[in-house]
Amino acid sequence: MIMKYIIKITLSIVVAVMAVACTDNDGYTANGFSLGVYETKGLEVTATGGKEIVFVETNESWVATTNVPWITISPANGVGKMACEIYVDSSLINEERNAQIRFRPSVSAEKSVAVKQYGFDKIIVPKDTVVTIESSAKKDDRFFETEVTSNIKFKIKFDFLDNEGEVVANETQEWLSCKVDSVENGETARPRSIKLRFDWRMNTDTVERKAEIKLVPADTLDILEKPAVISIKQKPSVKIEDNASGDSIALVVINERLNCWSGAWDTSEKMQYWPGVKLWEPTDSTLPCKEAIGRVRSVAYAYIDTKESIPAEIKHLKYLESLSISSNINTMLLNIDLGPEICSLRYLRHLTLFSYGLVSLPDEFVELDSLVSLDLSANNFSDIPEILTPDNFRNLKSLSLVGSRRWTINDLRKKDNASYSDGIGLYFNTDTEKENSLRRLLLWENLEELALSNCYMEGSIPDFVVGEDSVREYTYDDIDTTKFKYLADNKIPRILPNCTNLRLNLNFFTGKLPDWLLFHPHLLEWIPEILIFNQSEKGINSLGENVGFDNVPPTFDYYYDVFPGMREKYELKEEETND
Repeated sequence: MIMKYIIKITLSIVVAVMAVACTDNDGYTANGFSLGVYETKGLEVTATGGKEIVFVETNESWVATTNVPWITISPANGVGKMACEIYVDSSLINEERNAQIRFRPSVSAEKSVAVKQYGFDKIIVPKDTVVTIESSAKKDDRFFETEVTSNIKFKIKFDFLDNEGEVVANETQEWLSCKVDSVENGETARPRSIKLRFDWRMNTDTVERKAEIKLVPADTLDILEKPAVISIKQKPSVKIEDNASGDSIALVVINERLNCWSGAWDTSEKMQYWPGVKLWEPTDSTLPCKEAIGRVRSVAYAYIDTKESIPAEIKHLKYLESLSISSNINTMLLNIDLGPEICSLRYLRHLTLFSYGLVSLPDEFVELDSLVSLDLSANNFSDIPEILTPDNFRNLKSLSLVGSRRWTINDLRKKDNASYSDGIGLYFNTDTEKENSLRRLLLWENLEELALSNCYMEGSIPDFVVGEDSVREYTYDDIDTTKFKYLADNKIPRILPNCTNLRLNLNFFTGKLPDWLLFHPHLLEWIPEILIFNQSEKGINSLGENVGFDNVPPTFDYYYDVFPGMREKYELKEEETND
C-alpha cells in the first residue's frame, strides 16, 4: 500500500512538472494559438504604408496568407512563437481600403487580423505661400519656381490686385504667367511634388504690385481642407521725376535693361559728359520749349542684348529728339514686337532701331507724326509695315529698311524651306502681291531718301500711269525747264520727285526699268549703276530665273541727250574724281 501511494504521488508530480514545462510565461499553451490584441483590434495603417509586427503565440506550425497584393508578410510561415512583420504598401487611392491576414495553425482553429489602411487626403500644398520678386531683371531671369505637392489634378488661376486688394479685371495688368494652365497627377492618389515656373513682367510703376496664384481642384467635387494660394509681391520701380535728374535715372535704367555691352556711364560725372548723350541748349534751333533746356535731346545705345521691346522708361525722356538703338545679339533668332511706350515721345524727330530684331510696329506708332527720319534697317520684318504711309507720317523725309534679311540665301526657290520657320526676312513679289507695298512707298512724294537695299524683293519695279493712283505728270511749274523740259513734254510720271537718294540694289528684281526711273531728275545722284541696277550677285528668283533688269543702259548718253545740262555737271565731276 505504501509503495502504491508513493508511485501515485510521483506520477502527479511528473504531470505537474510537464504542465509547467509546457506553459509559456507569455500566456500561450501547448495546444493553443493566439495573435494577442490583434485578434480583436486589427491593424490600422496610414496612407503612406509601413511596417507593423504581429506576435504569433503558439507551439504549433502555422502559415499566414492575405487576399491582396499590397500586403507582404515576413515570415509567412513558421513553428512556435515568432514576431511576424507585416509590410503595407503606400496607398494609391484617396479612399480607405481593407484586407484580411489569415493565420492557419496546424492544430488550432484559424484566426485572422483585419487590416485597415486610410486613403490620402486630397491636397494641394505649395511650398512657398509668399513670394517677393524684383521690379526688373534680364528677360531670361524674370521667373521664379516653386514646389507644389498634390495628389489631384488642379488648375492655375491668377488674381491681379490693386492697392486696396481688389481684383483687377483689366488684361493689361496681367504681369504673371505660367506656360501650363493645369497640372495632372497621373492615376495615383499618392502626393507627388512638382516644380512650377512662373514668368513675370517688369514693374515700371513706383508702387508695389500684388497678385495671388490660386491652385484650384479641377474637379469641383474635390474639397481641400485649406485653400492653396501663393501671394506674390513685386517691388516698385525706382521713381523717375519729370526733370533732368529723372532723365539721368531713366537713361541708366534703360541702359541696364538693354544690357548694353558698351557698359554703364560714370554717374559721378555730369550727364552732359556721358558718351552718346546730348542735352538741349538754349541756342538749339529746334528747342521745343524753355523747359527742355538741360534735358536729354538725343541718346544712342549700341551693342545690346535683349529679347523684348524698348524699356518703358523711354517715356520719361519726354523731350527726346533723336534716339538710336542698334546691334542686338543673335538678331536673326528674335521676333520682337515694338511696344507702344516710345510712341508718347511727341518731339521725336529721328529714330534709328538698327538690327534690333523687330517684326512689327504697334498701332500707336502713328503718334510719332513728328518723325523726319526713320531707320529700321537690319530687322526681321516679313513685309513693309502697313503703318508706314505718307498720310501717317507727313513730315518723314528719310526711310530706311536696308538689310532686312533674317537669313542669307541666293535662291528664292528655297525661301519656304522648313529651316526658315520664321521667314527669310523682308520678302514680297511685286508682280503677284495684291497690294504692292513697294508701290505705296514709291508714291510717297515727300521722301528725300528711300533705302531698300539688300532685301528679298522680287518681281519688277512698279511702273505708273498718269491719272491712276493719284499719279500726276511733271508740269513746267514743277521743274527747271532749262534742264528738265523733257519730263513735261513727254508726260513722265512724277514719282518720288524730291528723292535724292534711292537704293534698291542687292534685291531680286527682274523685268524692265520703268521710264519714271530712267528719266528721273535725280537719277545720277542715286549712283544707279551701283545702288539701283546692281541686283544680288548670282541671285535666282522664285521662278528659277537669274535676277537683273532687261534694259540696263550701257551708258548715260541717253540721259545726257534729253537733259543736256546734266552732262557738264556729272561728267566734269567724274573727270575730277578720276584726276
